[in-house]
Amino acid sequence: MDTPETIYLGIDGGGSKTAVTILASDHKLVGLGIGGPGNIAVNSDEVLSASIRDAIVASGLPGVTRYRSVCAGMAGYTAELRRAEFKRLLRSQISAERYRIEPDYVIAYWGATHGEPGIVAVAGTGAVAFGRNSLGETYRADGLGYLLGDRGSGFELGIYSLRYALETIQNGASDPLTAAIVDFTGAPTTTAIIQWLYGSFSPSKVASLATVVGEIAEAGDGAARNLVAEMAMRLRNTVREVRSRLGMPRDVAVYPIGGLWKLGSFLNAEFENPTWKGANGVQFTDQSTSGGQFRVVAPKSDPAYGAALLAMEGETNLGS
Repeated sequence: MDTPETIYLGIDGGGSKTAVTILASDHKLVGLGIGGPGNIAVNSDEVLSASIRDAIVASGLPGVTRYRSVCAGMAGYTAELRRAEFKRLLRSQISAERYRIEPDYVIAYWGATHGEPGIVAVAGTGAVAFGRNSLGETYRADGLGYLLGDRGSGFELGIYSLRYALETIQNGASDPLTAAIVDFTGAPTTTAIIQWLYGSFSPSKVASLATVVGEIAEAGDGAARNLVAEMAMRLRNTVREVRSRLGMPRDVAVYPIGGLWKLGSFLNAEFENPTWKGANGVQFTDQSTSGGQFRVVAPKSDPAYGAALLAMEGETNLGS
């Protein structure tokens, strides 16, 4: 049995939950746990401390007082000031020989691939693609936030659907997609939709509309499929950018990660091999020669496991 000094802690801090994976030196799983939200850019130190503590307690190993190494992959990583503050918090909360902090998409890659060459297409409220080739070179595309990027994200799909509903209502018309959006938001007029959006704005609220659009698209509605196919195309373009920058082959493994991929088979099919030609007067160009069919592969493990793998590497010591 490994002693605490040879146990490794991986932390996946996301907008809604914090997950931990604890591995022994032989990669044997020692514990799993879930805590509260873990976005370092928007959550206070008190919330982050409670989330990590609760996740470790839930793992069944609260008695471990020292880890060989800890790696935390956190949403909000780009907020440099908060990242520095979180580094201090992590040191105060967890005793370890080494500490490592990475963006959430990096641990997602390691969890999905276990270090093999590949690309992760992370799509939820936001969107980012990240890859690593056989030479160990890495590249990230997008992940710029809802104002500057996140192409193909749940937020962008939500915004597109609101615009569609507004135009339909302004034209004095209605259709299944508009009716579903009105029912979800409780906003039957242009003014009401504007108030719903700006009254208590948050990216996650806008992204919640993606599920509505996905359901209508799965039922075969042409307008909803136009929007979902547009998101699939944007995600494909982001993955292709990573593939090109890293000089990776066309059949490189692509791993879809994140809640948006749960919208249904239509999104996944259009991402893997687009065939949608458009509906209701909207036309999509033939993408058969634009990037080809992706080799989509299911992730091997989750991001928290990827963080634990990086903790075992222990290559980055954040200093004293």
